[in-house]
Amino acid sequence: MIVYARIIDESPPFAVPLADDSATVSDLLELVRGVRAGGGRNLELLLDGADDGARLADLGVAEGDLVNLRASGEGDADAVLPHVVPALDFEALFETPDPSARRLSEYEEVTQLTQWRGPYHIDGGRPAQQIWSDEASVIRSTNWDGYRAPDELYYRTYVLKQSRADRAVSTAFRFARESGQLAKVSPEHVARMRTLAGPLQYPHWGLCVVHQHTTRFAMSSWIAGATCFQMFDELRHSQLHGRLALEYSEIYEGFEDPNPTWMSEPMLQPTRRLIEEVMAVLDWGQAIILSGLLIEPAITSVTQSLLTSGSLSAGDSVTPFVYQSIAEDKARHRQSTMRFVEMVSADPIFGVANLTHINGWVADWGGRAIRAGRDLAQGDLAAQEALAAAMANLATGLESAGVDASPLRVSTKGA
Repeated sequence: MIVYARIIDESPPFAVPLADDSATVSDLLELVRGVRAGGGRNLELLLDGADDGARLADLGVAEGDLVNLRASGEGDADAVLPHVVPALDFEALFETPDPSARRLSEYEEVTQLTQWRGPYHIDGGRPAQQIWSDEASVIRSTNWDGYRAPDELYYRTYVLKQSRADRAVSTAFRFARESGQLAKVSPEHVARMRTLAGPLQYPHWGLCVVHQHTTRFAMSSWIAGATCFQMFDELRHSQLHGRLALEYSEIYEGFEDPNPTWMSEPMLQPTRRLIEEVMAVLDWGQAIILSGLLIEPAITSVTQSLLTSGSLSAGDSVTPFVYQSIAEDKARHRQSTMRFVEMVSADPIFGVANLTHINGWVADWGGRAIRAGRDLAQGDLAAQEALAAAMANLATGLESAGVDASPLRVSTKGA
């Protein structure tokens, strides 16, 4: 069991590992006394009924919760636990590995050979049933199993990573609530959040649906595994926007139902059209590239700027924290999609044809994504600059794979 402790007016939150949910107040205080922040001083847990023998669980403290403490006294240096340096096996450390004996990583072991190949039982039926095949995308490959996700995530490592991320975000929400922070933000910031916080859950949901389709029809378990985690991430992002809107709705009117704003707010309509159109793309290879390297970066770069620029000065520290967590996921998505483009563009047989298709999508969908991002920015200079930087960065990566990304290197300020 891990809880987060903070010594009031002295330290930021830090993790305290406890044996299990039977841990007592005394167990917690003893551990905190032994770390540098505790300094061997007398500590008091700021909770009603926090006697030494009381169980933390009985006081309402659960896994991942943040607790406040007060320290007093001069401290005892002997009570601070020493920093232990682990012993190293230098012989093993400098042993020369045998290149021919490289073992597969755990990611490779559990991801390979998960998806089988045809012929399938349904192949002899109606043509409409023949959907899980190379014909499901104009993008082709001589070796679909050659793909490797740059993050090398599989279920166990993905869950661990996102569990830590969500615990940190939940702590930020709890801190904002307990400090009454959102009740003090500027009226201008509240108005912007009312327009964007809730309605922007819909683009993430739309991308979640896109990745459901790509996961279903992708031609290898390596690709399907990566898009599956992107699908879960987009669901998480959609719900994070919902949580932001809920926090604001506790204090302000107009956050209860974001759907009317999503359906009618002029600045959101180009984005809505773009998301609805990519949701209707049935070519799974095309959908991966459109969502990961054209539509999502354009929309996310603008919304992140709109919702975080000036948030701190407006009195809102939770929204930038949430968006930083979202941005870290999005960066992984772009890297995974870029790896997909690199693989199919370098294919010895289909590479030239694949590049022709991708060039056409960049020219068509890239321009539409930029226009949607520009309309979403509504003249906000910081958001326009964020859009320009995101698209220029993507252009550089695409050009290294042989794609003509010149349509992405345009001014985002004009019409």
